[in-house]
Amino acid sequence: MDRREVILKYITKEKQGIEIGPFHSPLTPKRDGYNCLVMDVFDLATLKKMARENVGISEEQCELLEDVDLLGSSTHIDKVVEQHGKLGQFDYLVSSHNFEHLPNPIRFLQGCAKVLKPGGMLSMAIPDRRACYDYFRPATPLSAWLEAYFADRNQPTLTQNFDEKWVRASYDHHGVPYGSFFRGAPPAAVTPAMTFERHFKEWEANASSNDRAYEDAHCSVFTPSSFELLVRDCAYLGLIDFEIVEMSDSPGVDFFAHLRVATDPAVLRPADYEILRNELLHRILDEAAETSTQGATARLNATQPDPTPPQVASTADEATSQPARPSGLESTLENLRDIAARSAQRLDDINRAIEAQHSAQHSHAAMLTAAQEERQRLSDERQRLTDDIQRLNATVLAMRMSTSWKVTAPLRRLMNAVRRMT
Repeated sequence: MDRREVILKYITKEKQGIEIGPFHSPLTPKRDGYNCLVMDVFDLATLKKMARENVGISEEQCELLEDVDLLGSSTHIDKVVEQHGKLGQFDYLVSSHNFEHLPNPIRFLQGCAKVLKPGGMLSMAIPDRRACYDYFRPATPLSAWLEAYFADRNQPTLTQNFDEKWVRASYDHHGVPYGSFFRGAPPAAVTPAMTFERHFKEWEANASSNDRAYEDAHCSVFTPSSFELLVRDCAYLGLIDFEIVEMSDSPGVDFFAHLRVATDPAVLRPADYEILRNELLHRILDEAAETSTQGATARLNATQPDPTPPQVASTADEATSQPARPSGLESTLENLRDIAARSAQRLDDINRAIEAQHSAQHSHAAMLTAAQEERQRLSDERQRLTDDIQRLNATVLAMRMSTSWKVTAPLRRLMNAVRRMT
């Protein structure tokens, strides 16, 4: 399945739903036949203005914007829907990269349960901290959700605004920083911003303000297991009525969660929850280790079971003054990164081809069979390319962690600075 198929796994065009904040990338657009309302805090005119002011959004993408049917904050989705007399009438809610922005996640989930029918689905795509600018931030604990809930919070705190910028990460790809990348990125290629002094002064200036403008932020930070633990714990405490139906991981920037309004309260407090909770907590530690340098090194060593034994220097002076110098290290690294970049571009092309085939309608049985076979071939090729990119990244990591790479770091920084000035 591709990303869109995973998100829409429990959604059909006949069912009635709401898509929250789709902006220029709706997953369930009316023009494709979905019986789906759009909810946003901004009206269509404002969204179009925002889209056209964003240099990364094309005019074609601006045309994908749909009229806003439900205007208001998703934190209070039930109140907005109640104004239209439609509480409890929807089969599904779909949300992509919205949940992490919510200042009061428990309140949102409570509202969603009121909007949905019994057994209704909430399907979400959520950024994974291992593959986005939250890379250096720890996963959000339950106490943060509870604090927001008891305070009936309706906007991010100064702490959350600062945390998002304090160690905001970027992935270096040929000197170009990216805030969204992929799992397994070499840790040495991910670096934090150095703007925290400015953000400290912003916090200091706003600390005494009682009339602060709304400033968006990632209020919560997740890996798949940390998100699952929060939802299950909240359900166990009786705060929400959602059960986990399915969690789907991915090698990209996000993971996917499907929650269902429970029709039997007993499923929210399973008898073996102590065992499941223990497993989740250990999985959270494993997921956190994925972004550590030591964890990446261990995985790299595991893929190379028979490494060449290191040569022992003849004297202590040789051991400290003669760092290893692999032949053509810089050239080899650049070649590998070029290959990875081309593979990533090919991967994008394949994704677009698969998406195009998915939307095409073939009436003739033979044409449909051929399209399905081609789709499977492209899917297999996409998986091979994904595996190749992961292997290349592991090789890049090994090079970056070598002694000679560290010794030549000042020279590379100087060269990158010269490139930016030319």
